[in-house]
This record gives sequence, C-alpha cells and structure tokens, in this order.
Amino acid sequence: MEGEVFIIGFSGEEVELLRSALLGIGVHEIPKGCLDWTLGEVIEKKPSGRGNWHERKFLVIHGDNETIKFVISKVRAMKLGRVIFVSTTPISLGRRLDDLIREWIEEDEYFRAFREMKRKAAGRKGPYLEV
Repeated sequence: MEGEVFIIGFSGEEVELLRSALLGIGVHEIPKGCLDWTLGEVIEKKPSGRGNWHERKFLVIHGDNETIKFVISKVRAMKLGRVIFVSTTPISLGRRLDDLIREWIEEDEYFRAFREMKRKAAGRKGPYLEV
C-alpha cells in the first residue's frame, strides 16, 4: 500500500504506536515551524522535528482511496481520542498549513455539532411533548 501520513498533536508514544500500526506507510510529524509552508511543501520536504505542538490531533493522509480507508480504520481502532482526519487534494496542496488547520477545526466542529443534532432528533418520537 502506498501513501504517507503527516501528523500534528500526537504524543511521542502515540507516534510510535501509529508507526507500528501503519507499517509500509510513512508517518511524518509536522513541526510548528512549518505553519507558513504550503501543504505541498510539507509533503515534498518531509521536515524533521516534533509534531506535538497543537492541542488538537490532526492526521493528514496523502494517498489513494484504499490508503485513506486503511489508515482511518487502523487509527480509529487504536482509540487515540479525538482525531481530525483529512486527506490531501490538489487545492489543499497549494494552501498554507496555518490556514488549513483553522479550516479543519471549523469543519470538525460543524460536523460534530451536526451529528449531535441528528442524534438528538433521532431520539424524538414525534411532534408531541414527552410527559
């Protein structure tokens, strides 16, 4: 399986667990000094350094659909807490990492609120008050 994973916000122990679980897929930490780089530059240069500088956990998958599905299923099974999964696109590769992180957080919060609203709505039985 081809592809690479770029991570932010994971502890050293979690990084090692990810590397063990995702054998054959490169796992690279993104240091804070790359915030003004484009995502494409990060993927091309694979900078060295620690990625444990953000309070949120981001996992950026650069690969085909099979790689994306494989990585997400493996990482979810590891139960590493709240992870924001994203995949690269031709557009995202040209955008600054700092801008993307803000966008990923906004999208994550929106979709979590939407899922919560759907969950609550599913519990209602009809237009009547439950007394």
